[in-house]
Formats: sequence, structure tokens, C-alpha cells
Amino acid sequence: MDEAREIRSLGDGRYTFWIGRGRYTLSTKIDSARFIRIVEDAGALVEAFPQNLGQDERLVLALLALENRVEELNDKIDALTEKFGAGGDGR
Repeated sequence: MDEAREIRSLGDGRYTFWIGRGRYTLSTKIDSARFIRIVEDAGALVEAFPQNLGQDERLVLALLALENRVEELNDKIDALTEKFGAGGDGR
């Protein structure tokens, strides 16, 4: 990752980073290593969509793609739960 696009810690849980064409600064209580992985994954999702789309469109598409992954994981968890008799809906 080039230096201009790095995820920088500003201290006290504050970070500045780029996703797509947008630079963001925010505070979080998420563990630093986990937060960096999340931002990198989110950035990869946004970058997977065509560059001719606007930033907001790419962010929404990335959000929908992520939610699709969550739904798929929930389905797998439900199937495993049913198979092994733990019962209940994991949602």
C-alpha cells in the first residue's frame, strides 16, 4: 500500500484512511489489528466495482456484497446447528 493510502492511527482509537476515492477519519473501540483488517477488506470490496461508478454507489454495492456474505455465513451456521442438534436460529 503506498504511503498516501496507509491506515494511520491518530491515537486514542482514532484513525485516518482511504476507501475508494474517499478519505475518512473516525474513532473506534475495535482492536487496532482487527480494525485495519476490516478497512483493508472494505477497501478491496469497493475497489472491485467499476471505477466509473461514484463513490457512494461503490460504497453501497460493497455494503450489499458484505451483507450477502453475512447471510451466506448465517445460512451455513443454521445448517450446521440443525445438523448437530443445537437448535435455534443464529440471527
